[in-house]
Amino acid sequence: MSEGTGRKVIRAISTWLNRALMVVLCLPLAMGCYALWDSHVVYERANVGQWQPYKPTEPEPLSFWELQRINPEVCAWLSVYGTNIDYPVCRAADGDQDKYLTADAKGEYSLSGALFVDVANSADFDDFATIVYGHHMENDVMFGQLTDFADGEFFDEHRYGNLFVSDTNLGLDFFCYLDADAYDRDIYRHAFSGPDERTEYLDLLRKRAKHVRDDARVSESDHIVLLSTCAAGSTNARAILVGKVCQQRFKNPFVKVPNLGTGVDAREGWLGVPVWCWAALAALVALVIVLVWMRKTGKATHTDG
Repeated sequence: MSEGTGRKVIRAISTWLNRALMVVLCLPLAMGCYALWDSHVVYERANVGQWQPYKPTEPEPLSFWELQRINPEVCAWLSVYGTNIDYPVCRAADGDQDKYLTADAKGEYSLSGALFVDVANSADFDDFATIVYGHHMENDVMFGQLTDFADGEFFDEHRYGNLFVSDTNLGLDFFCYLDADAYDRDIYRHAFSGPDERTEYLDLLRKRAKHVRDDARVSESDHIVLLSTCAAGSTNARAILVGKVCQQRFKNPFVKVPNLGTGVDAREGWLGVPVWCWAALAALVALVIVLVWMRKTGKATHTDG
């Protein structure tokens, strides 16, 4: 083999190695960018700002009724003051308990799901104890902030909420927070034969609670709601915030700053794409430029040789 042929072979091998290296480096980065974008989409679907246009307003909650026309299984609107928990609530009329684990309040597929009432409960919250489920998600979306109530100071500062159901606004007075197992039927209970069992149940909640408000007056004649979500520790770990449904509405003591879809990443960029997406794309472009430059430099070196 002549010296010139050998150089051509070396240049060809170098070229293909550079291309292979470019693919090896760019492909994982591209996949990572896609994964980040996909995660962003999931959280945006759950972001409280996406649902605010449907929040019921007085004197006539036309926006909420519009959401019910889209999905008749929307039964209520739940707000926990001082948190991002401010969402419509659904109940699967067909008895499918898992339906809203992967469907949003419009009934469309969504990994973030929706807040939903246990199918063993009625949709109008007239049971003694109504259980509402929601995914525990990062960035304070869905029921992501429920576990914040494990902190005593947070629990003390966030007492009230609102429940809009059957075209009526009702107050929520959250009186205890507890950890439980998902299969604990003493806690996740629906049927009560009479006042005595209801009283025993309230006593059990207080006994098992991590935090309790001593001044909260809750009796067997009241209605309560249990907000339940996953918790850290084990697969079956659950966090539960329990509130009393009151005819009296409570004033929101927190300054309400509307979340317009920026809960996932407040630094929105061009065309509504977050800054981190553009930064990842810029890094990818920079990597390609560097590899192209290295390839050209390698060619020039071989030519000079």
